[in-house]
Amino acid sequence: MDITGPFPKHKTGVDGILTVVDRLTKYAMFLPCRYHAKAPELAEVLYTGWIRSKGYPKEIVCARDTRFLSDFWVALVKRWGSSLKPSSAHHPQTDGQTERAHQTAQVLLRTLIRPDQFDWVERLPDVELAYNSSIHPAIGMSPFEFEHGSPISSPLDATLPRTAESDDHLAFLRRMQELLVKARDQMLTTQIRMSRQANRNRLPCPFRAGDLVWVSAAEFSLEQDISRKLLPKWMGPWRILPAVGDDPEGPSFRIAVPPHLPVHTVSHCSKLAPFVSAESDEFPGRRTQDPPSMDGFQEAGYIITDRRHGNKETEFLLHFSYCSHKADRWLTRSELQATAPVVLSRYLSKGKTTPSTPAPRLPRYIPPSDRQLRLRPGSSS
Repeated sequence: MDITGPFPKHKTGVDGILTVVDRLTKYAMFLPCRYHAKAPELAEVLYTGWIRSKGYPKEIVCARDTRFLSDFWVALVKRWGSSLKPSSAHHPQTDGQTERAHQTAQVLLRTLIRPDQFDWVERLPDVELAYNSSIHPAIGMSPFEFEHGSPISSPLDATLPRTAESDDHLAFLRRMQELLVKARDQMLTTQIRMSRQANRNRLPCPFRAGDLVWVSAAEFSLEQDISRKLLPKWMGPWRILPAVGDDPEGPSFRIAVPPHLPVHTVSHCSKLAPFVSAESDEFPGRRTQDPPSMDGFQEAGYIITDRRHGNKETEFLLHFSYCSHKADRWLTRSELQATAPVVLSRYLSKGKTTPSTPAPRLPRYIPPSDRQLRLRPGSSS
């Protein structure tokens, strides 16, 4: 299931559609709801629209929406006796049948609604009927026929001769069993065909656990007034942790992303790029691309060492959290006192500060050619 929208706000206050599709029969329901509704409101829409007539589902595949991953929703699904299976981040192919149902519903709505688009809610029952009465290519029959055991009746059927139907319940059970076998065979054929088509230009996953990779910047959520077009295309590099799922070769991996970044740690291999070390890189001076701080500031980590030149103010080498050591900077005591006093006091409490006495001056080196031109002390011209 998933939510699509927003659409023009209806007089009832709804502006979104909660699409629910049965994985086996492909039967779909398009339930009007508020696009930004909270988790309890969505649970009520799902209960009154689907569960009331279909029963509690065994598994629920949904997007990684904060409402579907909230503590309320997880506890409610557990109370129903169902299991929640969220899709991979930024990988809508996980719930492809719901995404496809979204597209079909939108195409049907375009042909039915008025130009002002305010009657889209009244047309949802027509869209649902048309979707469920059409032949679904995955099962070779209409979802309505697979759900109820017979095709949907239409006004045209009254003008056509009808065959006598048996009231024997055993015949109905046999027909339902035949429909189930036919649908499973058709789904198997469709899965093989779609798998071949998807893998036609697909290469084996080149990543393994322990590799350093770049992560696509599209995986990161943005704060206000931050343009994605002006951000780097890739962030990192970070190390790959063990693969997620049964296959150790992917295609989804857990990335060792710093905990302060607002991103899901599991990424599909299509969102990763291999990291080339500086030894084999064509641009050895290129720095690592750590994600910038969204508020314009970097978090101070700890002080590595300090130095003092002559009578100048003591400088401290500061390391920034979640950044490489290439980003370390020398800051004066006054600068640290104004920006990171806690880090400075923690370093001073360890007693590792350089004494405040001026550093000894090093003897000046005089080249041999200059020494010959200089007079020795006590010699006359």
